Amino acid sequence: MKAKDFAKELRELIEGIKAKGNETIVCDALITYLANYENTAASDPTPLEVEQFKLQMQSQMEQIKRAHEGQLEMFRSVISSGQAAIKTGFLLNGGASIAMLAFIGHLSENSAPLVPQFSQVLIPFALGVLLSAVLSGVTYLSQWLYASTRPGVKRAGFAANIGCIFLGLLSYGMFSWGLCRAYDAFRSFS
Repeated sequence: MKAKDFAKELRELIEGIKAKGNETIVCDALITYLANYENTAASDPTPLEVEQFKLQMQSQMEQIKRAHEGQLEMFRSVISSGQAAIKTGFLLNGGASIAMLAFIGHLSENSAPLVPQFSQVLIPFALGVLLSAVLSGVTYLSQWLYASTRPGVKRAGFAANIGCIFLGLLSYGMFSWGLCRAYDAFRSFS
């Protein structure tokens, strides 16, 4: 504490005593107070201590910045991975749908009675494409809700995020189901 701060504190203390109706201060009481203050008051920091404190604060700030940058990079990685997963589900189911449509088109020219059997194979792949498209929209909704500053809305964003994961897995499941149906249809074809 600086001398001016101490003088201000002492003056305010004496004014408080005077305001209570006490016009005099017992010297022994003031000396005891000042002695107690000398024993407990911290001295002004030395220039070296000030510099050490500044360096310590700078070090802590750098650690906080690095932690924040790491979290930001992890968030970017999660977003990128999620986008890749959406694209994968869309490409798998979309590619399989196109391949089945081409095959069904060829069958309609050569073996028309088999078309209904193979058209049933197309359904899971088409549903997988639809789920991937819905997933893309729900992902946008999830991010929009996460951007809110209200706690209840962030919970809704978390629920939408869980929904995205479920839709993505369901899209992959549709691809797997379509593969099984295609396998069965091709086995009965030969």
